Order: sequence, then structure tokens, then C-alpha cells
Amino acid sequence: MSAPRKANSAAQYALVAGTIGLLAGLSVLTGWVFSAERRGVLGLEQSIALVALPAVLVFAALAWVSAVQLRRMDAERARAQRALSALRDSQELLQGIVESSDDAIISKTLKGIITSWNPGAQRLFGHTAQQAIGQPMLMIIPPERATEEPAILSRIARGERVDHFETVRVRADGTRIDISATISPLKDADGRIIGASKIARDITERKAPEGKLQAQLARLRLLEQITRAIGERQDLHSIFRVAIHSLEEHLPIDFGCIALHEVAGQPLEVASVGTRSQALAPELALAEHAQIRSDENGLGRCLRGELVYEPDIWGSSFPLAGRLARGGLRSLVIAPLGVRNSVFGIMIAARRERASFTSADCEFLRQLSEHLALAAHQMKLHSALQQAYEDLRQSQQTVMQQERLRALGQMASGIAHDINNALSPASIYAQSLLERDETLSESARESLRVIHRAIDDVGQTVSRMRMFYRQREPQLALAPLDLNDLLQQVAQLTRARWSDIPQERGIVIDLKTDLAPDLPRIMGAESEIRDALTNLLLNAVDAMPEGGTLTLRTGVSNGTGREAGAAPQVRVEIRDTGVGMTEAVRSRCLEPFFTTKGERGTGLGLAMVYGMVQRHSAELEIESELGAGTTMRVVFPTAWLRDAQQPAPCVRAPRRLRILLVDDDPLLLKSLQDVLESDGHSVLAVDGGRRGIDEFFAARKRAEGFEAVITDLGMPNVDGRTVAAAVKSAAPDTPVVLLTGWGQRMRGEGELPDHVDRVLSKPPRLPELRAALEELVERGSRTH
Repeated sequence: MSAPRKANSAAQYALVAGTIGLLAGLSVLTGWVFSAERRGVLGLEQSIALVALPAVLVFAALAWVSAVQLRRMDAERARAQRALSALRDSQELLQGIVESSDDAIISKTLKGIITSWNPGAQRLFGHTAQQAIGQPMLMIIPPERATEEPAILSRIARGERVDHFETVRVRADGTRIDISATISPLKDADGRIIGASKIARDITERKAPEGKLQAQLARLRLLEQITRAIGERQDLHSIFRVAIHSLEEHLPIDFGCIALHEVAGQPLEVASVGTRSQALAPELALAEHAQIRSDENGLGRCLRGELVYEPDIWGSSFPLAGRLARGGLRSLVIAPLGVRNSVFGIMIAARRERASFTSADCEFLRQLSEHLALAAHQMKLHSALQQAYEDLRQSQQTVMQQERLRALGQMASGIAHDINNALSPASIYAQSLLERDETLSESARESLRVIHRAIDDVGQTVSRMRMFYRQREPQLALAPLDLNDLLQQVAQLTRARWSDIPQERGIVIDLKTDLAPDLPRIMGAESEIRDALTNLLLNAVDAMPEGGTLTLRTGVSNGTGREAGAAPQVRVEIRDTGVGMTEAVRSRCLEPFFTTKGERGTGLGLAMVYGMVQRHSAELEIESELGAGTTMRVVFPTAWLRDAQQPAPCVRAPRRLRILLVDDDPLLLKSLQDVLESDGHSVLAVDGGRRGIDEFFAARKRAEGFEAVITDLGMPNVDGRTVAAAVKSAAPDTPVVLLTGWGQRMRGEGELPDHVDRVLSKPPRLPELRAALEELVERGSRTH
């Protein structure tokens, strides 16, 4: 009850009590007057006067009190009317506020049934009041958030208030919006909770930057995850595979692959396809090793380093985009893979929906492509470094072995024989493929040439095991060489040591080349000279721990004190600006096992160089000053070139021969038999000398003699000498070719076993073998 009503009731109670008191006093007075009059104390007039006067006073008081009460009641009624009017105005104001509010204001029962729905709610959720009132609140709640409503109603029923609750709701058109809601209990006049009122505000625009930030953080986490996964892998293919797989899983994309090329302008080759993309790749002609022509697919921009985004490739005129579109893909991003302005590949990402890549997606793909390119570059550097160290280790081991072999001659011969036997099958097949297989690509042919050159280098190294400090022998296999080309090969081979590795430590070595044009060729052993120049260059790099300038120079000079008209000399110089050498160090630097590098050095590098110089009748000049650098100069004579420039013999196509091939190495038997049979010969390959002799005599009994015999020298039980003797004893005119791993040593020492017509070295050179067969068979035919 209100305070004014309580005060009014109290006044009424006081008035009634006073009135009753006055009436009681008047009644007592009247009784006393009448009693006094009967006793004669008062007269009649006096009695009437005494009774009438108080009565008049009482009724006057009652009239005054009634008038006061009426005036109070009128004032109370006026106040009540004013309060009612104010309440009505307040309600109208509140209703106006609710109706005009931009926020959604909704009321609902404790069962979640909507009871009111303002225009703000209609604008926010898209439902009219007529559509919403009477419906459950679940109509605007996403299915996955349906549990939120019971939890809210439970709190409201306990009298709790829910403030600034951020959630997601669904509009009438199905779109989702972010809202912030405040829900309060609704009470009746008795204070009982009968429902809830809800004020909801659209915070989508406020949440959008947060969403973008979260998306960006998610992409950064994905980029970090991919980068970490890349760092755990040691080969390029698995790096690409894990990157594409992560894109498929987390970005996501519907198709992804990576394509590379070795040389700019050449077609790109697909190097890796995502795990989920492999099912679609054959249909798109983008399986691994597939070719992508850059000139006809509009990839020029990407290969110049730009990221290309095509929102809709439907109807594109480019073959690549057309294939992707026919596979159901609509939007395409192609990111370049490049380092230092050199693009060596592309990353392709595609989705089935058109315009489905946002600018953030494109930026993420660009960043990922940069990480991938850097990882690929680092992997190549790592591989080059490993290869360089492996080559260096092998070179060091070879040199150390050469030193040991000089003291252990017989062991050297055995090792040379075994190595040459092992190399022979690879050499034979490489030569055969280069000669006969016209379907090989140029890159494959170049790879085979490298293999053959490497095998030849190993063969030459083996042949030098006994020659480390010997003067050049007349039988040393020489060929015309361009020192400019050799020096450039060495610079490229050692690039990791003089460029990439120092740069990782913040050190710069500047390589300068000064190569003389039209440099005369020299006659030399290519592998020996390349190894020697490599050692000189690496020594120069080691002499510049803080960086400097490395100069490679070639030139021609007549020398000092030379006779007039003497052949010019070709010089090659490797100069550094490093620490230099003292005179004491310079005087001892060519000694075997002398080193200034501590445990890092073997002391054999310059000794090997000096051995090469001696075998080529060249000169080694060393100029060095402490703190100013060192110049290593090798001067080659060119007189050999005139002596060695003879026309190559013309080998006619050999006629078909029956050849007996004897060896104890099954791989060499198989490879040499394949090549000779491909030349048109009939070849019988047998394992071991004993079987060889038996087959030779058995064929003679059948009148199917062999026109040539090729045999190994070192075989268990029955060696090649015994085979040759047996053949010559039965058929003196049958040519016997001794093909052995000791061939270079035997020819170098002029050793020709009895009953042997020709000694050839392993690994065999096919032109040399064919020429020998042709010559020996032709010679035998003329003796008949």
C-alpha cells in the first residue's frame, strides 16, 4: 500500500474515534442534566441549554472535520489522476522507445514462446511481429546452438540476468548474424517471474574485423604448421606433398599441384599433386611428370613473379584453364615459386565455386609460395652442400688412397680391377643408350653424358692410383680441352662453397672472371685437370674467412727465355685476396700431408695438383704475400695439340661375327653381350675361364667356331692367359682380346701377354672395342 493511502486511512480512523468520543461525552452530559432536573437542582431551560450547547459544538466539529476530509479526498483524487496520466504518458513514451529502437526488443514466456516483437526485431531478424508472436525462440536459433535457449530460460527462472551474451542467430533469409543480447526476468504485480525480456543488437560489423583477425591468425598458424612440417623433411618431393596436402585439408582447396622447370622457357613439369587431388589429376592431364607449356597457357605473368587469380575460368581460351574448368573447377590461383627474381616453378590452387578465393586467401598463397620457394632453394643448397662435402670427402679419400696405393702396388692393382669391373656395365649401357636411343630427351641425354663422364673420371682416377707422382707416360689418354670451359664448370660446381655457404654467415665472396677469348686448346686429361682446379679454388675460398675477391683468369703467353717461334703457353690463374702465405709456408705447401688447416685439412690437395702438373709437363707458379692474398698459376704447353691432332680412324660398320665372351662378372657379361648383339653379332657369354675353354672346343667340334674371343684376365681357377693360350693352340688365327681392369697399367708398362692380340681397359669404350674387333678380324682375313 502506498504512503499517501496509508496516511489517508490513518486520518479517517482518527476522525471516527473523535466523533465517537464526542458523542459519548454528549450522552454522559445529557444523562447528568436530566438527572439534575428531576432532583430539582436545575430548571428545564437550564437543562436544555446545557444539553443543546455541547451538541451544537459536536455537530459543528463534525461538519468541519467532514469538510476537511472532503477537501483532502479531492486533492488525493487529483493527485491520482495526475499519476495515472503520468503513467499513461510514461507507457506511451516507453512504447515509443521500444517501437523506435534500432535494437531488437522481444519478450517471451518461460517456455520460450515469443509474446512481443518490436520493429527493431523485424529489421534485425527479418520476421514480422505477426509471424513471430506465438512462435518459439528456436525459430531464430541455429540448430547447433539450440542448447543455448534452455540454459538461458533456466537462469531467468532463477531470477538471474544475462548480460551482453554474444552469439549467432539466423535471419528469415537463412543468413547468420552476430548479436549481443541482454535478457532480464519479467515479473507480475505480485513479484512472480512470468517471462523474460530480451534486447538484442547486431554486432556483425564489429565482429567482422575480429573474424578477419581470427582468420588471419588461423592462416598464420597454418603457415607456421606447414613451415614446421617442411622443415622436418629432407627431400623436395615430400616438402611439396605436405604443403599441398595441408592446403587441401585446412584452406581448403579442391585441387592443388606444383610444377617446376629447370630452364626458363622450357615446359613446366608437374612435380607433386595433392593427396586428394590425385583422383582428379588424370582427368585434368596434370598427373605427376605431366608437361605444362607456359607459352600457350598464359603463364607469362606468373613466371615473371606475379600471382595470378582468375575468379571464373569457365570459357577460358587457355588449355590449362579449360582443362580445369572441364573438371568442374571454377576459380584458380597460380602462385610463382622463385628466389632472387628467378622463378623456377608454380603452385596451382583451384576451387569448384567461382570467385571463392578472397584477397586474404590469395595473400596466404603468395606467402606460402615464398616459403616453399625458399625451402626448395635451401634444399637445393643443402643438397649441393652435401654433394660438395661428399665430393670433397671422396676426393680426399681418393687422394689418400692414391698415396697408400703408391706403397701398396699389388693391392692397388686388385682394387683397380674390381672398380673397373663394377663400372663397366654402367659405362657400357650409358654409351649404348647415347648411341642408339633416339627417343631420349635432351635432358636425359645430358644426364647420360654426365654419368658417362663421371664413370670415365672414376676410371681415370683408378688409373692414376699408381701414377700419383710419376712423370706423364706416353699412353696417358689425352683430349683437346678448352680451359675456359673447364674453369667455368669448376666455378659452377663449387658455387655452394664460394657463394651460398659464406652468405649464410654474412660473408660475401665476389667472383670475377677474366677469360681470354679464342684461347688455344691444350691436350690433357679432363678429369685430372678439373679435380686440380677444384682443389685450387676451394683452397682460395678457405683462405678468405672474412670474404674477399676470387678471380679466375686465363691467358696466353710465350713465356720468358723461350726460343723464338716456340709454341705459346696457356695459363690459368686462381687468385684470392685472403690471408696469404709466409715464405716458409709457401716453400712447403706442395709437400704431402703438410697443411695449415688443422684437423680440417689432409695436406694432400696441393700434392695432387702438383702430381697433375707433372703428368701434363706443365708448370705450377705460386705468388703469395702475407695479408695480401695468393695467386696459383698453372701453365700448360700447347705443343701437344699439334702432335695429337690426327684424324680419327674411320670404323666401318662391322660384319656379323660369332664372338665368345668370357668373364666372371655376370653384370658385365650381360651388358657387353647386349651391346654386341645390338651391333648384329652372335655372342655366347660364359662364366669363368674353364667354361670358356670348354665352349670354344665344343663349338669347333660342331664346326661352329668363333671368329673372335673376348676374355677377362683375372678369373678364379683359370685366368685369361690360360684361355688365350688354349684358343691359340687350337685356332692360331682367332683374335683374342683381353678386356681387363688392369688394362691401362698393362698398356702403360708395355705388357702384352702371350697369345693375346689386343689389351683393352675396363670400363670399355665401345668405339675402341668395335675398332679393335674390326681391325683384328680384318687382319685375320688377310692372312688366309
